[in-house]
Amino acid sequence: MEKIVDVTAARRQFGTLLDEVFHKGDIFTIERKGKALARIVPIDKSMRREENKLVSLQQKALLKELNSLPNIGIDKDPVEILRAMREQKRIKAANQHDK
Repeated sequence: MEKIVDVTAARRQFGTLLDEVFHKGDIFTIERKGKALARIVPIDKSMRREENKLVSLQQKALLKELNSLPNIGIDKDPVEILRAMREQKRIKAANQHDK
């Protein structure tokens, strides 16, 4: 459903407008003094899927990086942990440089 909203009302109800666009698929045209300035429209479902894939890939990369970090325990020396992390970083940089 397409609706026309004044700039002032859009500013006050921006969160509500976004919810209606996202959940109901409504389209809002924002006007000032009777002239259209902008439209708020829902994103295509295909774009949402692509964004979800991108987030998923980023999450996988972060998890891989987290899993590569050394285990930290109460009994371990923080200096040794930092040395191990730096060594891993050097090895990773050297491997990327060789490629």
